Amino acid sequence: MVAMTDSPLIKGAMIAPAQAFTVHITITPKGGAGKTEVANVLEAALSLSGHRPVLIDVDDGNRGLTRGIGKDHVVALNWASGPTDAPDWVRRYASGDAPMIFDLGAGLMSADLPILDFLSSVWRLLYNQGAKIVFHCIVSTNAPTSRFIGQILKDYGRIAEVLIVCNDQDRSASFPADITGRENRQLKLDHLAPGLQAVRLLRKAPLSALIAEPMQGYSIATKMIAARVYRFACQLAAASLLDPARLATLEAAAAGVPRLRYTIDQLADATDDRIGRNARLSKAHRRLVAADLNPSGLLSAAEDYRLAHAAWVERISAM
Repeated sequence: MVAMTDSPLIKGAMIAPAQAFTVHITITPKGGAGKTEVANVLEAALSLSGHRPVLIDVDDGNRGLTRGIGKDHVVALNWASGPTDAPDWVRRYASGDAPMIFDLGAGLMSADLPILDFLSSVWRLLYNQGAKIVFHCIVSTNAPTSRFIGQILKDYGRIAEVLIVCNDQDRSASFPADITGRENRQLKLDHLAPGLQAVRLLRKAPLSALIAEPMQGYSIATKMIAARVYRFACQLAAASLLDPARLATLEAAAAGVPRLRYTIDQLADATDDRIGRNARLSKAHRRLVAADLNPSGLLSAAEDYRLAHAAWVERISAM
């Protein structure tokens, strides 16, 4: 990993400017841990809070961010970029107080590539212009690696805040034990059911656009996606990375999420009709197991549950 002081453009006295905008950097040493997912959630949280973030795809091999939302919404970085390219790049893409989101390639920080000196120079220049630099170190239940956090702190801790994002990909909440004792603030990114993830992938656009304009037939699923973003945004606000007064739009988009009996494991069960049946079954089940039912109430609740269950399995039986 290349330390900040190794770049020829950033040697010299440390500068601590007044911070005017935020640079978010998503990083993980292993592919599939959710760094691009975190970048997408950050985009939605910031955009729906009134900001217009600049998205930078630094994953030269995969381009997951670009593939997911379209090249018109992303600045793609070439790994051949070097430190002398940094000033022109900053002048071109860092404008005003717009936040920036860098989605780094998996394992990039441990590689020996010119892009590392370029990035170090860019972040130093942005820091000197007043940016708050924030590393989002992603630790996933599917890739529970956390040793890289110490190296990030060593190399960038003087100019950056280092957060740990616990990405609960498989709903196990099984994260490395060594993150428990760390002083770094930890944010939790909740599990997203496979069926909801499939809804997200139906449209190549920023996540904020999907939430702002739900696709026909998937309005409830979109609310559930928005609720996940809202929960993450509230944690950003608690970390002073987002103004809590600007969360109203996102909060409204997430309102009215129903309780479900079953998880949404496939796209076919993510439609408004199927989620409605799922919610009806959940409500009937809660009534059936209520502790205060008398015999007649129990019979009525059982009948409601039978009808709700029949409605739920109707499509499955017909397949």
